[in-house]
Amino acid sequence: MRPKGVGIYDREFEHLSTRNVTLIDVFQSYKYFEHVEEEIRSEFTFKPDIMDTARRWLNDQIPDEWKDKEFVRVVIHIRRRDRASPQHVRDGWPLPTAEYFRRSMSHFTDSLGRVQFVILSDDPAWCWEHINGTNIVYSSGHSPIEDMAIASLCDHAITTVGTYSWWAAWFANGVTTTQKNIPTNGSNLSKRLHRADYYKPDWIGL
Repeated sequence: MRPKGVGIYDREFEHLSTRNVTLIDVFQSYKYFEHVEEEIRSEFTFKPDIMDTARRWLNDQIPDEWKDKEFVRVVIHIRRRDRASPQHVRDGWPLPTAEYFRRSMSHFTDSLGRVQFVILSDDPAWCWEHINGTNIVYSSGHSPIEDMAIASLCDHAITTVGTYSWWAAWFANGVTTTQKNIPTNGSNLSKRLHRADYYKPDWIGL
């Protein structure tokens, strides 16, 4: 059995047959598990050595003048390299722009005071050139699971395309911003991903 789309909630899967069923494809909708979300959070934990690595790195990133002060961390996940191809853009995955990050970062700095932005990306060179601001740190040399643990220790999230970005925001479990132009109107992706099913209702499109 397949869902109607990777980002579409399909009610047919609420009542599966008692016979053996093979599920195929990606079920990327929070609606499939929102009724057991707290149970999943208690099960989806990181190994102690992974969390130790994430905590040590984040502690090393605290500015000296913030050592005894309250602040929040916002993880920014930026996926670009494999999504920069014309094929993916035509499919309906718009590339994140510097303007999107400016708006999203302002959303947090305008209301939260001290904010440290933690960037996880497959394209750090683009980030260094296009994302400007103070109190930005870049994760480098970590494994994907270590980066996800780092995201889980942040307070809020700024997302881009892909399921890794989605789960980074889910683990952060705070205020989340998304690209409001995902999927591109009228694209093939818009037939496979519905924003109301894919993104949690309190996540903000900017």
